[in-house]
Amino acid sequence: MRGVRHTERGIEVVDVPDPEAGATTVHVKASSICGSDLHMLALGPGPFTLGHEFAGVLDDGTAVAIDPSSPCGECDQCTRGARHLCRTGAQRTLGIGADGGLADAVDAREHGLIHLPRGLPMQDACLVEPLGVAMHGVRLSMTSDERVAVVGAGAIGLAAVAAARGSASEVGLVARHHAQIAAGERLGTHVATGEYDVVFEAAGTESALATAADLCTPNGTIVFLSTHWEPVAIPGLPALMKELGFQWSYTYSPHEGGHDLDDAAALLASDPEIAATLITHRFPLDDAAEAFRVAADRASGAIKVVLEP
Repeated sequence: MRGVRHTERGIEVVDVPDPEAGATTVHVKASSICGSDLHMLALGPGPFTLGHEFAGVLDDGTAVAIDPSSPCGECDQCTRGARHLCRTGAQRTLGIGADGGLADAVDAREHGLIHLPRGLPMQDACLVEPLGVAMHGVRLSMTSDERVAVVGAGAIGLAAVAAARGSASEVGLVARHHAQIAAGERLGTHVATGEYDVVFEAAGTESALATAADLCTPNGTIVFLSTHWEPVAIPGLPALMKELGFQWSYTYSPHEGGHDLDDAAALLASDPEIAATLITHRFPLDDAAEAFRVAADRASGAIKVVLEP
């Protein structure tokens, strides 16, 4: 079968082994490119099929999105119920440490199947994973009727807008590109002005963190939804003088009464405008190299690029 890998020649569609007999096989229908995928290209070629944001059908036709994580179930974090903080989980995550969903099919894990609610089209369900990241951060940091801002308007930043707007009194957005500003407006936000109780940093840069500190009200909270691949300087004086709090948010997890990924699937099903706004490009799997090129060019209007086998 086909799979997308980063080889010595760049992004290529290559022949990869079929899922093992007896495995929980997901026949992929849609898989999207994450900013983390783009960053990993700089690390050099890898031995695994890419893709941790994907959805498909089981052998019996059941529609599912996927939790790509693979906690060990035995470490101190797993046994205390924080399986998303598993000590060794990252090295087994689909698309990162094991074959992922940019392929015709993938061997998934039973615990990672997210059954899709009625009303969520299969071709949009690859957004369950990135929206789940935003849902987790919102759940950790927000109460209700707070002024909320988001710094960074890529897929995760716009997902944070969609996740936060139901409980926030208003949501402001800091975006770099015209297409991102327009997307934010479609989701009901506006250009951020004034001060905010909670600010989501979703760009992963030092300048974005400084902007978040400027936007935060005294005693406000900055929530990190981005991945900082390198150390960044905390804006010490503004943080000190405002007594700001910092909340890190990593992937998604179960919670009392549900799971962040199930919440994300329900939100996508209830509001088709989210997927219509975030997904800007679709390509067949064989055009993976072009899809990655477009995904890396934010100025071209790309937000979420989807590959469909």
